[in-house]
Amino acid sequence: MKLWGVSDDGTIKFVSLTPRHLEGALEVLRKGFYPYESVCIAVKLAQYPQAVADLDQLMTRVSEDGVSIVAIESDTEKVVGVAFNKLQVKNTSGDKSFFEKHAELCTHPSSQRLITFMVEADATCDLFEYCHVDCILELTFLATHPEYRRRGIARKLTEITLELARCLAKGENVRQSMDETELCLESVPGIVSALFTSPTSQKIGRALGWEIAKKISYENFVYEGKSFACILGKDRTDTTLEYKRL
Repeated sequence: MKLWGVSDDGTIKFVSLTPRHLEGALEVLRKGFYPYESVCIAVKLAQYPQAVADLDQLMTRVSEDGVSIVAIESDTEKVVGVAFNKLQVKNTSGDKSFFEKHAELCTHPSSQRLITFMVEADATCDLFEYCHVDCILELTFLATHPEYRRRGIARKLTEITLELARCLAKGENVRQSMDETELCLESVPGIVSALFTSPTSQKIGRALGWEIAKKISYENFVYEGKSFACILGKDRTDTTLEYKRL
């Protein structure tokens, strides 16, 4: 388990995600992401245990890439924040993407719609072509436990995600296996990307020098016959597809 950093007050440590902390990381999503994140609200994800289970399965598969980061309270070992990160390689075969395949495995319409939103939003700008790269490290879900907000945890997780990606880009294999299988360093990322769906994450993007490739309106996405914009109301910010070169 690689230690990436410690909070200024020493109470929170930031480490690579291991099997020991996977359930805690999933619990952070259940408590701090699904009930509050805009698209999750639009598709009512937190209301449906089966939809949450679908997302747990997806994030477990994402974790197998060995590039996710967790924030852990030093005294209690409680997971209080997570960046679930995925290595994406340019598709030259025409096969369905990782997320497209997982959408087909979903057992609930809510989770399926969330994942298809991610696919559709990513498709608004092909970052492989836009940035001339063959591999992207995607910050898929970024979350902080509600009791630990306003302590800079999400920003630190984002900073460390960039640091991890830079290590990979330099040829340093810092991937953390989830099952003791050796993870090879094959394609290395040229950028880090994310769909930032809240003012908080977008503020982190501005502070860390991320670039906006596309602004994505919720008017263009529908669930149960209503647009996301209608469901969420006027106070919700649009999603931004953003990236940071390494």
